[in-house]
Amino acid sequence: MTDQYDPNGYTSYGGPPGGESQTPGGGQPAGGYGSYGNYGQGYGQPGAPSQPYQGYGHYGQPGAPSQPYQGTPSQPYPGQQYPGPMSQPLYGQQTVFTQPPAPKKSRRGLKIALTVGAIVLVLGGLLGGTAIFLLNQFAAPGVAALKFCNDLKSQSYDSAYSGLSSDLQARFSKTSFSAGVASLDTAEGKVTGCQQAQGNGAYSYSLGASSATVGAQLTRATQGNMTGALHLKNQNGSWKIDSIDTSLLGVNIGALQASGAFCAAMQGQDYSAAYDLLDSTQQGLVSRDDFVASGKLHDSIDGSITTCALAKVPQGNNDQLTHLTIQLNRSKLGARTGDVTLKLEDSAWKLDATDAALNGTDLRPLVLGGTFCTLFAAGKYGDAYGLLSSGAQATITKAQFIAGFQTINGYTVKWSCGTPDLTTYTVKSDSASVVIPITDAIAALNFKDTLDTKVEFVLENGVWKIDDLVTLS
Repeated sequence: MTDQYDPNGYTSYGGPPGGESQTPGGGQPAGGYGSYGNYGQGYGQPGAPSQPYQGYGHYGQPGAPSQPYQGTPSQPYPGQQYPGPMSQPLYGQQTVFTQPPAPKKSRRGLKIALTVGAIVLVLGGLLGGTAIFLLNQFAAPGVAALKFCNDLKSQSYDSAYSGLSSDLQARFSKTSFSAGVASLDTAEGKVTGCQQAQGNGAYSYSLGASSATVGAQLTRATQGNMTGALHLKNQNGSWKIDSIDTSLLGVNIGALQASGAFCAAMQGQDYSAAYDLLDSTQQGLVSRDDFVASGKLHDSIDGSITTCALAKVPQGNNDQLTHLTIQLNRSKLGARTGDVTLKLEDSAWKLDATDAALNGTDLRPLVLGGTFCTLFAAGKYGDAYGLLSSGAQATITKAQFIAGFQTINGYTVKWSCGTPDLTTYTVKSDSASVVIPITDAIAALNFKDTLDTKVEFVLENGVWKIDDLVTLS
């Protein structure tokens, strides 16, 4: 993590990607973005057993010895129909139609096809319904994956949720799941295609087993091709999605849900709930009370959060660390976009950092002014002196500072601050100011006077300091 927590209520972005997919963890965070993504189609239904090819026939003049046809399969003889070519099997023994393979001059492939076709016909005749039943059983995980894929592609999120295993449904509510996957449509583009991944292990299932893996390639309008696996398990006789590879979605679904829950909590001004979604490192840097207070200050200065949504899913996310780009709008400040970083901590996804761009107005000078006032009210003038800038300290020594505020004309003075006027709070890159009513009281004289005081701040070596106290007339 490049930076530490600042009093704005957030932290700064950082952390490298890397890792491998796991079943998403964590609790059931409430709320979400308002939109997440879907899959596409491409998982085929079991095809009918292929018919053996009957040959090209003979070509030439009557009575002449027939010659094998030398053309390509795409040019059928007059009056004949060339049978449609077959693709590679999809999910085991299934067959779908696609583009024909390149023709070969050798007829060895034809002989093999005739032999295989004959075997299929013989087995079908001998086994009948048993063979069909076994084929359907073998294809069942792929059929479940197809349904899940089509549900997401058609944005039927409730139906897709019904295709999740009970374990996944225990982790994610229907509302948060639907909001999560719908937001991926905005961030990555809608799913335009979905097909079985190529290579060994793309379809891993043995008859009678209770688990299966279906490799898939998802094509999204913006993000392009994304490859990963759907892991299924047999639950009470039905195949259900038990986990989804991070590479297929671009983000671990648990991290997606956690960031959505954080967004919802901030938008709902439930800052205590948002604090619970910070990781232990961030909670060690700021107390719950300070985090809640900073959230309320941001609402007063920048306006409340009106929208908070997933804007982009950067590449390289894994099952331990995730970066997401968020866009939020505040009623006074307007739109801000930045990254948030999430880490898996004790099987739950937590926010580890946020870009400063998402934080809104820098509240650190305002917090410093509050600390200064607290020290003054407690009579800890020496500690308050330590909050002054180097320029201010060059004009007055610590002893002079203490003596000047402890007594006036030999009378002991009690200082206190009122509520800062937030409408006067301004922050630039290296300076800030706010008007605070400051009261000095001399009990011996029954005297009290309150003056609006402009507290000026300066950024010094990355740390805000009090540069001057200017009494306003």
